[in-house]
Amino acid sequence: MKKSVRISMSVAIATAAALALTACDPPMPPDVAAQIAEQTYTCVEGDVTIASPAEMADPISQWQMSLPTSCVDPLPAMTLTPTTDPTADLVVASTVPATEVCKPFATVPLAVESANIVFNLSVTSTLNLTPKTAADILNGKITNWNDKTIAKQNVGTELPDEPIVLSKPAETIAFDSLNGWLTRLGASIDSSPIKRANATDINEYSTLAEGEVAVVPGSYAMALGLYSVSIITGTDSATKEPLLANADVSGTASAATQWVAKANDAGVTVSIDPNLAPIAPAGFDSAATPYQAIYPVNLYLCGEDTLLKRAAATYILRLDSQGSLGASNYNQLSEVARTLALVTVRKGLPEPKATSDN
Repeated sequence: MKKSVRISMSVAIATAAALALTACDPPMPPDVAAQIAEQTYTCVEGDVTIASPAEMADPISQWQMSLPTSCVDPLPAMTLTPTTDPTADLVVASTVPATEVCKPFATVPLAVESANIVFNLSVTSTLNLTPKTAADILNGKITNWNDKTIAKQNVGTELPDEPIVLSKPAETIAFDSLNGWLTRLGASIDSSPIKRANATDINEYSTLAEGEVAVVPGSYAMALGLYSVSIITGTDSATKEPLLANADVSGTASAATQWVAKANDAGVTVSIDPNLAPIAPAGFDSAATPYQAIYPVNLYLCGEDTLLKRAAATYILRLDSQGSLGASNYNQLSEVARTLALVTVRKGLPEPKATSDN
């Protein structure tokens, strides 16, 4: 049983989404773009289970509570149930689930993750490094914090005479994302002693030793309150100050606007185009320096292709629901990527139709 219910959206968001779609591949017709504003929401009766990283528990909980209220009486009654069972209907993950866990019929980006270089120094909570210096540290070529190269890039900070510790593993996807960015900047991490793993536990990084450096997902860094390195990408022509790419919300969101989103039979993929000018957020004149060591957290729709799963995924991706990620340890997608994901996921569902206010 299906029913469409009214959920209001601002005209400004609808217009922005429609304009953003013109940059997507494939281009969306204006009438489809307008529908992405989701003036109504289509519910399908049933319950959908969702498995996700613990760091996404808060927004998942919000979606669980808000979804039933969007499907008003009479039925359908549509619910979302979080589970630790990896064989869920929907799986949120930054790496492809094992085939015995999930055979996705559609995969779309849901959020933005970053690869952060984190450190623990009692003398400072900020550290600026050029790409080469960062690579030299991670490759084990610079081994002491009082190295003159680090000191030159952090004038005013008295760095200690103590060893740089590289003992924690790194998630392969995070390490590769960071290495891809540094390589584009002319400094690859090609001989690092850091071990890689397909998955890591956030608790491995809850305590960093004095002088320790690690490569971790940005969601870990945010959840644990770890200090992250800023990468010097150039010099401001006006102020002559270094241009810093920060692994924070502004830096990663700026880089996410450089993602090119493409739809295919399996869903939506994103890839960064470093030559694209980053888009400034609404209300700002300029975008932050992009922190380009980013990768998508995907939403996998598993098993049999059903309208129920597509309806739940559509709700999660809706423009207003996506805002809840702002209170989590993850960053939001650009409007272009999110809109294309929304169009792709809702395939087969009745097109929403606006209803008049009562």
